[in-house]
Amino acid sequence: MRLQAKNSRHLFRMISAIPCLLLAGCLLPELPACAADTAAKAQPDLLVFANGDKLTGKLDHEADGTVFFSSDNAGMVQVPWSKLKELHTAKQFAVIETGSPVGRKKANLNIPVGTIEIHGDTLTVNTLHGTQQIPVKNIAYIIDQATFDKDVFKKQGLTQGITGSVGAGASTVNSTQNSVSINTAVVLSRAVPPVTWMPARQRTLLNFSSNYGQVTQPNTPTVKTNILHGDLEEDEYFSPRFYVLEQAAFDHNFSQGLDLQQLYGIGVGYTAIKEPKQELDVTAVMDYTKQQFSASGTTPATSTNLVGSSFGDNYMRKFPRNILFTEVAAFNPAWNSPSDYSGNVSVGATFPVFKNFGFSVGVIDSYLNNPPLGFQGNSVQFNTALTYTIQR
Repeated sequence: MRLQAKNSRHLFRMISAIPCLLLAGCLLPELPACAADTAAKAQPDLLVFANGDKLTGKLDHEADGTVFFSSDNAGMVQVPWSKLKELHTAKQFAVIETGSPVGRKKANLNIPVGTIEIHGDTLTVNTLHGTQQIPVKNIAYIIDQATFDKDVFKKQGLTQGITGSVGAGASTVNSTQNSVSINTAVVLSRAVPPVTWMPARQRTLLNFSSNYGQVTQPNTPTVKTNILHGDLEEDEYFSPRFYVLEQAAFDHNFSQGLDLQQLYGIGVGYTAIKEPKQELDVTAVMDYTKQQFSASGTTPATSTNLVGSSFGDNYMRKFPRNILFTEVAAFNPAWNSPSDYSGNVSVGATFPVFKNFGFSVGVIDSYLNNPPLGFQGNSVQFNTALTYTIQR
């Protein structure tokens, strides 16, 4: 009886241990994977400055001689090559050399991808097929592999690659004179592809601006200002700097007696300067313009059809603290009526205030050589506005 009781207790212990063994069997295979994931996530990138200081965090990217490195303590820092001694990454990056083309949906076998190490003037890429050393002076861009694969192999979304700004400003006066002034501006650009490290193929430019003002006073005629402008341009690149373009522009200017001006043109453009801090495009366009003028006194409403050209430029310059300066100008001679030439210049600057919000100032000068009788040919606007920057 004692032996039977002893065997029963032994059997009970074995049965009660089965759930524990099963649980351990389920958990043990997961432990190495969890430990590996934790180790991979715990690996930060290391940046060593030329003076020996170290910073841990994540390499964001590198563009044209400047390394963008994100740290929890320091935020996003920008480090030029001259101030960098070492750089070690845990993630994989694509290293693009100056003059090395990146094709869409191609193998791009000449682009090394892997973890990178920088010692002095040499960058080492640890790829699956071995190591490759590249002089730092030859590097144009460093992009993380996920971004590289997305922009090269995936189709670009309709809203992807849109940059620009939206702005508005207003002022009112209530006294003997009552006045109101409202101005708006929308400047948008969509690039295909949406990154600078791939050759440009297409670009769409959209601009709209308005300026409305009114001054009223008892027993005095109302003084009114109403100026509207909108234009759309589509660029098709056939080389990194040359492109053909199609454009359409519409203008209304009450101050010049211009009811509506329509312009349609086709031409060529050339990017004369293309740098991280500045860019300059020059264009030459053959166009058709129709002008409709309002009646003035005894002068009836008139319209004019013009065949001419447009020679213009579009300049952008980035200054320290993300201050942006822009300048756009065009001269429009009319070949079938030489006296009906026109021109316009727009100059502006945007100053960041908080995140995507900023403050802008600008001057727009429009000139018509032959306005209707009683109107001046020159129209100058000075605008200030609160702006919101768009980056998608």
